[in-house]
Amino acid sequence: MMGSLVRPAGLLLIFALLAVAESYRPVVIMHGILDSPKDMQSLKEFVTKAHPGTDVYVVDAYNDLDSLVEMWEQVGKVYKLVEPIFANATDDGVDMICFSQGGLICRAILELHSVNVHSFISLSSPQAGQYGDSVYLKYLFPNFSKDHIYLLFYTKDGQKISIANYWNDPHHQDRYKQYCNFLPFLNNGSDPSYKKNFLNVQQLVLIGGPDDGVITPWQSRYNLCCY
Repeated sequence: MMGSLVRPAGLLLIFALLAVAESYRPVVIMHGILDSPKDMQSLKEFVTKAHPGTDVYVVDAYNDLDSLVEMWEQVGKVYKLVEPIFANATDDGVDMICFSQGGLICRAILELHSVNVHSFISLSSPQAGQYGDSVYLKYLFPNFSKDHIYLLFYTKDGQKISIANYWNDPHHQDRYKQYCNFLPFLNNGSDPSYKKNFLNVQQLVLIGGPDDGVITPWQSRYNLCCY
């Protein structure tokens, strides 16, 4: 679903950010919902062409429909895959480029673990949650609208679906806080270590716009609560 969401201006911004270091840092790329490494290939090629010799790792986990697995499971496995990259990095650290749902997975890793990440670039990621009749919602749940899908998402079984873990219905906040077992824990700041770990990131970049048709409301990608 990446398509043309990373437009030339966004790619130029990524290039400028990654070019700051005297030597190129390793880059970790995390795909989004219903995506796989092949959908990140153009982004990987852009980075390697702009910065020859850069080590670029595209996470190969929870691809396509497997990206609907609940978020905490994904966070745990993805961390195990990328932890050796963090551990073997120089003092300059690692750069993370994380797309859509992948931006929430990367954010959770950065909150739960003290890792050596220089730049966290979040591309069209619902950092404040998702609420809207987006393209993928209509594709996956054609019999539900944004007004009624809380009846599925805000249940014990519903929380086994990744989207439900960050579905933030403004009209049903009581049920959101009662059932949603992922995003509220990232946002509420109840564990001081989450904020402390996340503030190890030297550079945070949030990229997105109103025309991608995926993240709704589109401002969600610019709202990182509690920092």
